[in-house]
Amino acid sequence: MSKLVVLDGHHYPEGAYAEVEKLCKEKGVDFAVLDCNSPEEVVEKAQDADACLCIYVKLDDAVLSKLPKMKMVVRCGIGVDNLNLEDHTKNGIYACNVPDYGVEEVAIHALGDILALERKIVFYSSRVHAGVWSEDEGYTMRRVSLRKLGLLGYGRIARKLGEFAKVLGYTLLAYDPFLPDKFFEETGARKVDLDTLFRESDVMAVMAPATPETIHIVNDENLAKAKDGLFVVNTARGALIDTAAVLRALDSGKLAGIALDVLEEEPPKELCSQLFGRDNVVLSPHIAYRSLESFEALKRMAGETAVTFLTGGEPYNVVNREVIGKAKS
Repeated sequence: MSKLVVLDGHHYPEGAYAEVEKLCKEKGVDFAVLDCNSPEEVVEKAQDADACLCIYVKLDDAVLSKLPKMKMVVRCGIGVDNLNLEDHTKNGIYACNVPDYGVEEVAIHALGDILALERKIVFYSSRVHAGVWSEDEGYTMRRVSLRKLGLLGYGRIARKLGEFAKVLGYTLLAYDPFLPDKFFEETGARKVDLDTLFRESDVMAVMAPATPETIHIVNDENLAKAKDGLFVVNTARGALIDTAAVLRALDSGKLAGIALDVLEEEPPKELCSQLFGRDNVVLSPHIAYRSLESFEALKRMAGETAVTFLTGGEPYNVVNREVIGKAKS
């Protein structure tokens, strides 16, 4: 009998994986929720596992090479920052994600952040709470139907955000060198290069994966190309933002405001704590994906990915596609 395990089950309450456990029972797959807080514990506890679900635990060759039965790792989320993809391929293990469990939630959160900046909602709320009743403070608000929204990355979430923003009248610009032109044509976004995105955007939504090419893509050099008064929203990965550069841009006025659901340091430490106390900075603790429904969908879809494979189906949502045809049998 094949076995599926959850490696870092302590991140969810007891019983959170009941639906996955039920699916495994129906399909004849053994199932267990493990509490692994270190690579050593993963090696110790997952020796008999054929596939696993994980959230934050880091998996590289030091771990994977010591799990002889492991054939598939499913990361419960979109990003796979904690999975060394080359090491998965080296060990013949499929690395998969769940790319579409919370598309609506993240897109709406990003839209909320954009409107919070455009309409100064957090800014004015803090003023009123402090006893200040005054209209004429801070940066000037503009009519959104005359504004350009730049989408840095144009995957599922960015396209959903664009769909919402078009209704409000935003003109869409999008940068994504990996997508064919048809994705832009079908959604009405103008495909641009990175320089044009920074130069023409009034608001920029950062929605790219964290890769060597995108780390610190919002930096001094690129921000220097932007109009004074740019807004930036990031619901992707904190590492895409050079926080020190952002602080300088906020001080100079190059950035009129920024909204961050993700930070370089989570939780914030010395660098990111310098964002605190600024009226034009909106922060949330990496929760853009959250809703009751998205959590349930995430666990169910991750479980289905693994169980389908373990019961003879074709693997899907494979991130390290180089492994296809070379995986363990």
